[in-house]
Amino acid sequence: MTLTLLDEFSGWGGSSSGATAVQGIELMMALNHNQLSIEVHSKNFPRADHYCGDVAKADITRLPRADLYWGSPACPKWSNARGVARDFDNSLQGVMFDDELGVVSDPEVVRSRALMEEVPRYLRAMALKGKPVLAGVVENVVECRRWDEWPRWIGEIQAEGYETKVIAFNSMHAAGVNTRRAPQSRDRLYVAFWLRSLRRTPDWNKWLRPKAYCPTCDGQVYAMQVFKNLRNDMGRYGQTNGQYMYRCPHSTCRFEVIEPHVVPAVEVIDFSIPMGKPIGERTSKSGKDRAIVDATKAKVEIGLERIRRTGLMRPFIAELRGGGSTVRGIDKPLATFSAQGYHHALVTPPGTEGIDWRHLLLPYYSNGVPHAVTEPLRTLTTRARYALIEVPDSLRVDDCRIRMLTPPEIGAGMAFPLGYKTAGKPSDHVRGYGNAVTPPVAEVLMSALYEAISGEQLALAA
Repeated sequence: MTLTLLDEFSGWGGSSSGATAVQGIELMMALNHNQLSIEVHSKNFPRADHYCGDVAKADITRLPRADLYWGSPACPKWSNARGVARDFDNSLQGVMFDDELGVVSDPEVVRSRALMEEVPRYLRAMALKGKPVLAGVVENVVECRRWDEWPRWIGEIQAEGYETKVIAFNSMHAAGVNTRRAPQSRDRLYVAFWLRSLRRTPDWNKWLRPKAYCPTCDGQVYAMQVFKNLRNDMGRYGQTNGQYMYRCPHSTCRFEVIEPHVVPAVEVIDFSIPMGKPIGERTSKSGKDRAIVDATKAKVEIGLERIRRTGLMRPFIAELRGGGSTVRGIDKPLATFSAQGYHHALVTPPGTEGIDWRHLLLPYYSNGVPHAVTEPLRTLTTRARYALIEVPDSLRVDDCRIRMLTPPEIGAGMAFPLGYKTAGKPSDHVRGYGNAVTPPVAEVLMSALYEAISGEQLALAA
């Protein structure tokens, strides 16, 4: 069965890449206001139609009807980015009474809300044509759930004959069959909807329960999402600071808290790229640059101190010769090999298996601190904010080397396909990737909807 897809606010093409990775889904049309994004999207989806312009001003009745819909309205003004609190939960304040009070609303805030209205507007227009959209997904940041117009907005979708499901999902937990895994912790809100007349509900338990190892059951299980506050349906993942976590679905282990499998950042880092000068050798020409260097050194020191404080050990070589053993670090030359047998043993302390001890990742956020490359990246944004740090044996800040992650590494961190075509400057690439949807999430959600529409059963990732 073939289903057509319309991707509104298509951006760099992450949602289109993931959705069309589902066999049987074909992209009919993509829309975006940014000319460069449309250029990139056209390169990668040449058989689809493309519309470049402000969709809020377009005659929506002239848009083609598709079986499936994906919408990713602009999100920056919904999130509390850079420490600026947004007023999305007071949407009428400063809007209804602008003229009377002489207040000028932030046009970007107004636009973010207007773009959300495009979703029910398109669904209504297609229904009036007598050919309703069968199902779809809307993606945004998790803060969007606090919008005071939320009940009315989602109610308008439901009024068009749709069932809905609000989904909190982190990109690092999405395992598609035909897309790469995203080695990035990226929390987003998704609203899936499907026609009641289909008389089939997507099997969300099949598609939204990531694999994990349960130490009590001593086996692989499909983890169960549990909110700490059962009244919530949206939030971020995290056992300590998040709003939800995952538990084993088996009562025999008392539903133990478990961690889903993830892909580490080290999988997408190109270690062949030369590092920069040691931090201590960097000079600056202005006070502003000096402040940036000092702030960077302070954050790097936090990462180094964690290594010192926890007493983490690196693998080492034990030279086993007769009556004793000499120990030396793996950064040192090996002792002489002899013809009498094996004398060099690699010793890996518990918990250090597979760890890259020579590198840390530094996210350039106000609260960002270095973390191991064996962990997923934190959320990638529209700016180059991630640096790779080479840790010296001395564990001194001034001896550390550092470089920013490159656009190809960021694209891989977003799980875009290998060989994805781009355009524009490197900063445009970073912005395009940072605004995108990670393809594996789109594949997973669209797989669930495709099954509900077609009645076919799709395979899960191995």
